[in-house]
Amino acid sequence: MKPQGKNFQGRNNRPANRGPGKVAYNQKPNFKSKNRSKPKEDKPNKHEIRKMQRQQKAAQAAAEREKIKAEKDAKIKIYKQHRLERTKAISKKTQRGQPLMKDRMQLLLKQIEEMKRR
Repeated sequence: MKPQGKNFQGRNNRPANRGPGKVAYNQKPNFKSKNRSKPKEDKPNKHEIRKMQRQQKAAQAAAEREKIKAEKDAKIKIYKQHRLERTKAISKKTQRGQPLMKDRMQLLLKQIEEMKRR
């Protein structure tokens, strides 16, 4: 074995890194960056496509929730109106405090007519 000169004192016997430019020892050079073509701006990439699909799905879900909520509100409004009419008819009283049977009979008649329709 040959005696080594002053330049190799304290170093390993590996050759100096002769890669492209000044590259650290453990760093690999990025050769792909030179050959990579620029992506087309017209065509959206997968990430953007998925994002658009998620937005469309969320918009559809929101529209459906709004539709369901509107239907539910309409049903509640109708129910409250019927309940108010019924309460008014049942709560009517004569001057002496007796319940007014005329309105109660009309309410019962309405209920019977609704049952016949169904």
